[in-house]
Amino acid sequence: MVQTDNGKKEEMQLNLTRERAKAQTIENLVTAGVLLRGEAARYEKVLDSYDNTQLTRVMIVSHQLREAAGEIYRPYRPDPRD
Repeated sequence: MVQTDNGKKEEMQLNLTRERAKAQTIENLVTAGVLLRGEAARYEKVLDSYDNTQLTRVMIVSHQLREAAGEIYRPYRPDPRD
């Protein structure tokens, strides 16, 4: 569910192809420094062997790795416990 500008809650739709998911996963891993650009073609064949659920999970983890590597900007939010 996602909240719209007018306050209503609507279902979020995700339109993702396998090719786009594989490309994004590889790009995330290269950017995070986990995968060498020269190994991308080999790893794409590994991703081809995954079913849709596995591919989605790997894509999410690759995004988390990219984020942890500092590539994705996340504004600082102080911890309320501090």
